[in-house]
Amino acid sequence: MIRKLILEIYSILKDIALFASYSHKIPISFTFNKLPYQNLRIFIDIFLTKKYQKKIIKKFSLNDQKDYELGASNGIILNQNYFPEKILDDIKNISENLIKNYKQHNILVDDGGNLEENSKSFSRYYYLPNFDEKLTHEVAELYNILYSNNSILNQLNFLAGLNFKKKDIIIHISKVKGKLLSDDWHSDCFSHTAKAFLYLQNIEKSNSPFCFLKGSHSNVNLKILNQKENANSIFKNNEKKDKHGDEIWNKLEDSNYKKEIFDNSELVECSFPKSTLITCDTSGFHKKGFSDGQKERFTIGFVTKRGSMYEKFKSAFF
Repeated sequence: MIRKLILEIYSILKDIALFASYSHKIPISFTFNKLPYQNLRIFIDIFLTKKYQKKIIKKFSLNDQKDYELGASNGIILNQNYFPEKILDDIKNISENLIKNYKQHNILVDDGGNLEENSKSFSRYYYLPNFDEKLTHEVAELYNILYSNNSILNQLNFLAGLNFKKKDIIIHISKVKGKLLSDDWHSDCFSHTAKAFLYLQNIEKSNSPFCFLKGSHSNVNLKILNQKENANSIFKNNEKKDKHGDEIWNKLEDSNYKKEIFDNSELVECSFPKSTLITCDTSGFHKKGFSDGQKERFTIGFVTKRGSMYEKFKSAFF
C-alpha cells in the first residue's frame, strides 16, 4: 500500500514536470488519468498550432497559401514531381552509396522497431548524422540537395506548428519489404507533429504505400475520447511506469472509436510515382500500406523532434 502511494506521488510529480513535453505522450499517474490532464494538453496544443499557422502562412504566395490551408484541413500535403528526374537520380545514387558504406559516414542503422517476431520481412533504417555535426562530403552533398528547396522545412514547420531548424530534423534513408509493425493504423502523439517522406522509386498498391486518414488529426472530440481510452489502456499495462516515448503506441485497432474515426475521416493511399514528397501531421492516423513482399520500398524520411509547448508558444508569438 505504501509502495503504491509512493509510486503514485512520483507519477503525479512526473506528470506535472512533463506536462509541456510532447515526448511525454500520456499521463502515467492514476490521478491525472482521471482528471482532464490530456484534454487540457490537447486544447493548448491546438490553440498554439493554429496561432503559428496563421502567422507563418502570410509569408507564402497566394497559390501556396491555398495548398497550406488545405494541408491544415486534411493533415497531409502531397507534392508530386518534387525534384526533377535528374536531381532525384542524384539523390538516389548518393543514398545507395551511403548505405553501402554507412560506417564511413557515421550513419546509424536499425530495423526501425518495425519487424514482427520471427518475421521474414526486411526493414533497414539508415539515420544520417545531425545537420550541425561534422559531415562527410557525401552526406553534406545529400543535405544540400534535399534542402535546396525550402518547401520541405516550411511544410514540416506549418503542420507541426513549430519553427524547426535543419538541425531539428532527423533524416533517414529506408528500405522496407513485407509485413511490419507499422502496417497497423496508429497515431504518433496527441499533439500536432510532422513527418515527410520522399519516394525514390515508384510506389504501387502492393509496395507499402504510405496511408493516411485525412481529418483524423483535427477531430477534437474523437481525439479526446481516443486519447483518454489509450491513456487508460497504457496505464493498466504499465505498472512499472517504464514505458516512454516511441514504446507507447496508439493503435486504432485497439480503440472502441475505430468505426467513428474511419467514418469521420477520408482514407488516402499514396500510390504515387517517384519524386513524390508527402508531408503529414502524424497526430492523425497513418500506416505503411500493404506489401506483397516482392519489392522493397526505398524512401528518404524526415522526422521532426517532438519539442514542447514552450517551444511552440515561442514559435507562435515571437
